[in-house]
Amino acid sequence: MIVKKLVIDKANRLYQLAPGIRSFVPSEPRRSLVRKTNVLDLSTFTWPVEIVPDELQRQNGMQRASQEKLSKLKEELSGWFHTYHSAKIEPSKEIFIGGGISSLIFAIALGFVDNGDIAFVPELGVPLYRRVTTACGGEPVSYSISTKNDWVPDFERVHTRLGRVARILFLNSPHNPTGAELSEKDMASLVWLAGRENIIVVNDAAFAAVSGRKHASLMSIKGGKRIGVEVYSFAYHFGLPAIPFGFVVGNREIINGVKLAAQMLPSFVPEFYVDLALRAVRQFPNDSLKGVRETITRNSAELLKILDVLRLEKSGFDTVPFMWAKIERRRQASAVAGFLYRLSRLLVLPGTAFGDTGEGFLRFSLTAPPEAYSEAFKRVKKRHKLVKRESE
Repeated sequence: MIVKKLVIDKANRLYQLAPGIRSFVPSEPRRSLVRKTNVLDLSTFTWPVEIVPDELQRQNGMQRASQEKLSKLKEELSGWFHTYHSAKIEPSKEIFIGGGISSLIFAIALGFVDNGDIAFVPELGVPLYRRVTTACGGEPVSYSISTKNDWVPDFERVHTRLGRVARILFLNSPHNPTGAELSEKDMASLVWLAGRENIIVVNDAAFAAVSGRKHASLMSIKGGKRIGVEVYSFAYHFGLPAIPFGFVVGNREIINGVKLAAQMLPSFVPEFYVDLALRAVRQFPNDSLKGVRETITRNSAELLKILDVLRLEKSGFDTVPFMWAKIERRRQASAVAGFLYRLSRLLVLPGTAFGDTGEGFLRFSLTAPPEAYSEAFKRVKKRHKLVKRESE
């Protein structure tokens, strides 16, 4: 019997998803002006903390963490917020522990974005917020982040009719890729605006601890817990290895919604993760986090020398493990990134990976091995005449 071939159509939402950041990085080998030269990846974010093999061997397997252990971790987090942000957090009702940041953001969207709902997303920004909104049937509407306001979000659009019908606003403070962050005054203004318009605020605070400076937490602002939540990564905030392990803190009704949504995509949290987190929260900032800060500072100094040779200008702020660089004469970002790849085998991200307002900028990662920046400097310095000829 002949079986007729099926016509399989993908869901429309898959075609509507915003392209991921890495989609701008060439996946296939390209023609290079430099032969037999390895690629130096200064585009990829790689958290430079690894699991110590001896610690892994001392663990009793990777069994699921008990509720008792998770409750203990929530109590430690509550104490940490009280110490560092003077915020009172109810451990059992205002903290949810789960997988990585992306899965937690997706769970929030699943819980609070219905078909046709409007969600405010940052433009410039990582595509994650736009993608999860689209995947849940919502309509992403951008608010501006640009040089006009020194990369601080402009919430003017929230004051319009769209603000009266929007359900949720995704915030990223400190901001990837520019490093801009809301001050306490700006955060308080947003809390007031969200309360007036009845909008949930979700702050992705993934890199809040990287700089070593105290950031303005939504939880420390009067009324902040009433209108929103913050999302954290145990790895990036407390110096753990790069494991998919994070938490949401804030409004208890939102936390309840996240719990229900997370049941559809349950994350496995091993007891090993919880033990590492308990130790890291108590020792904050631990030696691993301090080491990451030193590495980022050292790499930043090396990268500034590279920018000088390439005639790029540093922009943004030192609050995230990235450097946002302005291209001379605002040339096309993808063309400059492609030229650096062909000429010196350097991978960097064009600013357009984060939205149209990123045109004229490049993003460099500060988490590559230190020797990568030294080698990159040698390559661009050797060929700076070719770079100058191309720009002219």
